[in-house]
Amino acid sequence: MQPAEGYFRALFSAAVTLTLAILGSSLLPVPYAFSKTGVLLGLLVMLVVAGSNCLTSLLLLKAAGKTGHDSYEGMALAIGGPTWKVLTQISLILLLFGTIVGDFALISDVSARAFKNLAAPDTPPAWLVAYDGRGTMCLFALIAVFPLCCLKGMRQLEAVATVGVVVILGVLAVIVQSSIHAGLPAIKSGELPLWKFQSTGQLPEAFVVLGFAFYLQPMMMPLLHDMPPGPTGLAITSTAVKIVILGVACVMYGTIGVFGAARFGQATEGDCLVNTWLGGQREGWMDLAMTLFLSISIPPMQISLRYTLDSLIAGEDAPFQLRRHMAETSGIVVSSLLVALIFPAYAEKIFAITGATAVCIVCYVIPVGLHFKMRANEKLGSPILSQIEQEQREVQALLLPNGGDDRDPDVHLDVRSSMDSDQESDSTFNQCWQTTYQVVLPVAVVLLGVSLSLAALFTTCKQLLA
Repeated sequence: MQPAEGYFRALFSAAVTLTLAILGSSLLPVPYAFSKTGVLLGLLVMLVVAGSNCLTSLLLLKAAGKTGHDSYEGMALAIGGPTWKVLTQISLILLLFGTIVGDFALISDVSARAFKNLAAPDTPPAWLVAYDGRGTMCLFALIAVFPLCCLKGMRQLEAVATVGVVVILGVLAVIVQSSIHAGLPAIKSGELPLWKFQSTGQLPEAFVVLGFAFYLQPMMMPLLHDMPPGPTGLAITSTAVKIVILGVACVMYGTIGVFGAARFGQATEGDCLVNTWLGGQREGWMDLAMTLFLSISIPPMQISLRYTLDSLIAGEDAPFQLRRHMAETSGIVVSSLLVALIFPAYAEKIFAITGATAVCIVCYVIPVGLHFKMRANEKLGSPILSQIEQEQREVQALLLPNGGDDRDPDVHLDVRSSMDSDQESDSTFNQCWQTTYQVVLPVAVVLLGVSLSLAALFTTCKQLLA
């Protein structure tokens, strides 16, 4: 990045890239989840999960500022030691690889449907739609996924991320317009309650969909690596995370969830594009646009996975080598594509189980565990953390408005150490506030993550046994 780049220019780049990373294929099942929860419960669950993921993301950025590491596993090693590093690496690889495989499988479904609708009433070429769309899966992997995955860093996706946001806004506009034009039938009939809570056997499955729609932590750290070094990059990334999770993602998920479920009610499919929105060739063009979006949403995960593998193979902050870069990129794309081609149905179920466990560990358990471990290290006077005490104060000055006032309501940017807090006011309010933010909320977040993981495992096992 050029030194002359302005704050808002870098913030836009970070926000639009993280928007592509957080949305991806997570949009499509959200209307199904709302159809099972009802509007009020769906929105409440969504907001709780969004707040939890925002908190753990900012805890990770706090750890990055204190340790001087911009990789997830580097922070885990510095704070928790080798065991934490290995746990982090395994969880990241399982989560990201499984998600890429699942997205390839989804591309095959959506693209095959697109070409069938576009060719109607004729039949599209067999190689495009035969074998559940595996031909189109390979086509988009070749022309879109692989070239973008070859990019060196996360911020180089900014241009295609902007295109992706435009595409998804177009799809959202179609769903909203179609639902309003139809008169919001599920709401009018009471099939989709606005204020009452649904009580159905599909609630655990709905909670899983909403619970895993907001994870951003694995993609956030490679982005931080591409940001300006030091406190400035941390400040920009922290602001972008809040904008994307609490703003963009909540608005988009809430919009597609409410209007998608209001159109079809209990008939809403797990992939909402399976329902008919426009019909005919117009439906095909919308599916094709969504296929493009799914294709360009894979590279953020692939770059994050490559970032982890490169750290494992060559070490953190190893010099860039084109041969190693291309070998890692090709290995990830080809292996995940092969799994999706050979075992599409089985791979989806297997990675649903591993993904449920990995999301819980990566997005809830490890960030909170590192938070408590870091607090303990601070109290013991850890040499690693004391060496960067000056940088820590600089981060505080940038991330905390009003000069770091301890009564600042923006708790998500609290980067003070426990040594600093010992010198602050001993007021009852401040003590309660610090206890809530530093202890109660992190514990509650872990309990939420474990509950969602158990719900996901229960739902997947139920589907396997059905």
